[in-house]
Amino acid sequence: MKIFRFRKKTTMKTQRNMSIVINDLHVPFQNAAAVKMAVDFIREQKPGMIHILGDACDFYSVSRFDKDPTRRLNLQEEIDAVRDWLRELRDAAPRSRIIYSEGNHEYRLRKYLMSEAKALAVLRALTLEKLLDFDSLKIRFQPQERPYRIGHLLFTHGQYVSKWSAYSAKRHYERFGCSTIHGHTHRLGAFYHTDLTDCFAAWENGCLSTLTPDYVTAPDWQNGFSVVYHNKIP
Repeated sequence: MKIFRFRKKTTMKTQRNMSIVINDLHVPFQNAAAVKMAVDFIREQKPGMIHILGDACDFYSVSRFDKDPTRRLNLQEEIDAVRDWLRELRDAAPRSRIIYSEGNHEYRLRKYLMSEAKALAVLRALTLEKLLDFDSLKIRFQPQERPYRIGHLLFTHGQYVSKWSAYSAKRHYERFGCSTIHGHTHRLGAFYHTDLTDCFAAWENGCLSTLTPDYVTAPDWQNGFSVVYHNKIP
């Protein structure tokens, strides 16, 4: 992991053509050092946009998997921890546009309500947007099924996991037919393709979670985040 050094103070204005892309913290199983590095970088660089490509929440307690009783299960504590981190992020970037894409782990909440508590699934108070105070933090929520494009680049949490780094990026390019950046795989990788008219690229954006989880041995994961420069941001 590359180590950045930051000035304590800066007068730099918001860089409207810069975006920062982060994903897969899996709070409370985040890599604290990697998360701090990303937030410090954002505070220093003042990007015009911040893309959170899903799985900031882990939502282990509402997953369909068998639960280890020794793991942290308090759903309210997890929501509070994610909300506190989002407040820290907003404090670091008060003028940045922030878009939060729903990942498969955030979708666990919707799925749980629809399958186990149908009568409660329609309550606005139980949506991710309300639980994490997106309105007060001025964060735009993007549902899992609605990836979005800015210019030629598509942003999505991700759907596919292949065996090797960059193979998943290739599959996302093939699925969407355009340049893509995604999370989900917890890997860093890049794929490029040039045809008669244009050059395309797709990137796996790593993760900000721990690299030593207790449910898998030596996973092929890498911590990381991306900086994207746009010719023009609408």
